[in-house]
Formats: sequence, structure tokens, C-alpha cells
Amino acid sequence: MTRSTFVLAAAALSVLTLSACDDRPSRDDDDYVEAPVAPAPPPVKEETPPPAPEVQDPTPTPPPSTTLSPDERTSEQTVQPESETLFY
Repeated sequence: MTRSTFVLAAAALSVLTLSACDDRPSRDDDDYVEAPVAPAPPPVKEETPPPAPEVQDPTPTPPPSTTLSPDERTSEQTVQPESETLFY
């Protein structure tokens, strides 16, 4: 009984699938009109802006200091936390 039910369901599915695949157009081609194509506008020629003038700094800035001030803490002080906050 189950085999015949399976064959019947497969046949029904096949019929539905084949009926959905018809090869006729969905609308008539007689009333089809192509849309008019507007000509493209000519390309706009853009002028390149002049280069920016060079700005010179009236007062030169000193170079950054690469040397750090020596740490005046003892080795015991460097391992102690700066606050008493405990993180869990």
C-alpha cells in the first residue's frame, strides 16, 4: 500500500512540475514597444585645480626630545601598585 502511495505522489509531483514548465510566452509580443533610448550627454571636461601653495612655518618647531628623564624610584617602588585597588 505504501509503495502505491509513493508512486501516486511521484506521478502527481511530475505532472505539476511539467505543467509549470510550459513554453508559451507570458504576454503577447504584439504590444511590445521598445523604450526610446536617450542619447548620452557629452562628457564634461573637468579642469584640474592649481596646486596648493607651499606654506612655510615662520617659527620652526624644535625636534621632539628622544631622551627620557631617568626614573628616580627604587626597584622596590617600581613593583608596588600606584593604588590600593584590587582586581579579582
